[in-house]
Amino acid sequence: MDATIAGLSHPKFRPGVTTDVGPNSVTVRVGETKCAFAFETAEAPAVARLIDQLTTGGGTIDTMIATVPEIAEKVPPLLQALDAVRLLVDARPHTAGMVSGAQLYREVRRIAERVTRRVARSAFQTALVERHATREHLIGYALEYFYIVKAAPGLIAPALATAFTRRERNLLQEFLKSELGHDAFLGRALEAVGITSAELEAHQPLPATFALCAALGVYARQHPLSFKAVLFLFEMAQAAFIDAFDARCRELDLPAAFYLPLRDHADLNADYDHADISRELLALEGVIDREAVVVVKRHVALMIETMIQQEEQILAAYAEPRATIARIFENA
Repeated sequence: MDATIAGLSHPKFRPGVTTDVGPNSVTVRVGETKCAFAFETAEAPAVARLIDQLTTGGGTIDTMIATVPEIAEKVPPLLQALDAVRLLVDARPHTAGMVSGAQLYREVRRIAERVTRRVARSAFQTALVERHATREHLIGYALEYFYIVKAAPGLIAPALATAFTRRERNLLQEFLKSELGHDAFLGRALEAVGITSAELEAHQPLPATFALCAALGVYARQHPLSFKAVLFLFEMAQAAFIDAFDARCRELDLPAAFYLPLRDHADLNADYDHADISRELLALEGVIDREAVVVVKRHVALMIETMIQQEEQILAAYAEPRATIARIFENA
């Protein structure tokens, strides 16, 4: 029986998990993650046996179910719930489901294409092509883009701490160096449409923009594999988008000093082959186990969905003309 999300054949509590079994409930904890479930008093002995088996590990799901017939039908959904919050691992990891880093890169690229197709085309690009995007939308987009570019070096740098080979360190160092200073010329582009340097410094990003930065920084520190896998999402060439952005800027009589630096930044990414950074980093990973693959794929899909939310938030938040386009709340 393949009951769990990750397809664990011999489920076991991951290291660090503690359990508190009460008369009618069980609380399971690891770090700050906690879940609890209730049961009938008559089921207490069976629940205790199941918790013992998950603590020691070694048994298959069918074996576990056979030893607790009183709650047999409740075991699969319980395992699914525990696995959903990453409380389980496989007590006997096996090679099935393991992939190379190169294969994982191909799979996450397919996930990116599939998720993007599912939510149709870019909402912001549609607004550009259909001429619904306003001056405020264009400047707002540049502000959110600027925030990510400004934050990028600080988000990338922690990944160097987990670079174990010279090749990986060199790749990350070159990538980090290539990202330095880009916020300066994007800042000058925004100054060309009246955004002062003080406003740029005080600008508060939209929730989705902040979430993108936070996720990238967390992955760099805590899950380097996901960090490597999502980088291409920020560096992919989007020629059609840039062309549509430029065209709409010209239609709205925005100065070339505003929109050309954004094109220049996209060209820099292309010149440095930044879109290949995920492929190059993942190619250094020899074998990746199934649990790590599941986590990485979830993170890639979540990052794409957050990027889609960001476009929707830009269209909503910058819809109305206002004196100061930058989001500043110091005096609110």
